[in-house]
Amino acid sequence: MKMFLRFAAVVAFGAGTAACTTVALAPGAERVRVTMTAAEVAPCKAVGNVKALSVSAFDGEATIRNQALGLGANTIFVTRYVSGSEEGVAYNCS
Repeated sequence: MKMFLRFAAVVAFGAGTAACTTVALAPGAERVRVTMTAAEVAPCKAVGNVKALSVSAFDGEATIRNQALGLGANTIFVTRYVSGSEEGVAYNCS
C-alpha cells in the first residue's frame, strides 16, 4: 500500500508540474504581428497555416508565432481562438 501511495504522489506531482511548462519564442518570433482584423492582411501574401492546441494563451501565441516565423511570415491572421488554442493563416506583409 505504501508503494502505491508513493507512486500516486509521484504521478500527481508530475501531472501538476507538466502543465507549468512554457513555449519559448524562437529568436525573431517576437516581431511576428498577430491580428484578428482581415483588412490588415488584405495586401499581404499568405504563406501557410498555423495551429496551436494549448492550455495557456501565452503558449498558444508563442507556438503560432514560432510556426509563422518558420514559414517566413511576419503577420498572423487568427481565424479561431478558444482558451489558448489558436488557428490562423500566416502572411508575409513585407
